[in-house]
Amino acid sequence: MHLSMRRSAGVAALVLLAAAPAARAQYLQPAVVMPRGYVSVGGGGSSYAADCGYDYYSYSQDCDRVGGAVRVAAGIFLAPFFGFELAAADFGESRVGSPYGDAEFRIRMAGIGVVFPVDYGARFNGLVRFGLASVRATLEPLQNGAPASSGSSVEGYYGLTMGYMVTPNLAIELSLDGTRGYAGSTGGRVDALTAGLSLRF
Repeated sequence: MHLSMRRSAGVAALVLLAAAPAARAQYLQPAVVMPRGYVSVGGGGSSYAADCGYDYYSYSQDCDRVGGAVRVAAGIFLAPFFGFELAAADFGESRVGSPYGDAEFRIRMAGIGVVFPVDYGARFNGLVRFGLASVRATLEPLQNGAPASSGSSVEGYYGLTMGYMVTPNLAIELSLDGTRGYAGSTGGRVDALTAGLSLRF
């Protein structure tokens, strides 16, 4: 009986020794990080830094540097801490001064940038975004027959996003985005605060 128990113990020890290297290799093997993507859309308001007056004699009587904004973005994470994003935004219309009186000033952008995710827990997360964008600015006087002007440039843009995961694949987001644009001598910085949804996959 003692001989049988010793044999059983020996067999068990051999099995454990044989399984140990495989288990250790499996434990040490790095996890494969699969790319994660997202598509976001949001709407809100914008704030323009453009001057209400073109000069002392052409000040806008109905100056309004707040407009409506829409943004869309699509991104992919190549690592847990790094990704790329395509982003576009329409910052809406503001009312400023021009040589022909009141005019509508508008900035749109489309760009590509890098994304750095920030996690706050199981449901809260954030994104820090930087990139370069093709920016289009237009200035359209309200006076009939007055010539419009426009300008295109490559500008830097930034974005900050805070998200709350409603489901494993759907998040509610609050985003702050900004860039700058000029149509002639009119223009400057513009920022937008938007709320929207993000589909994660």
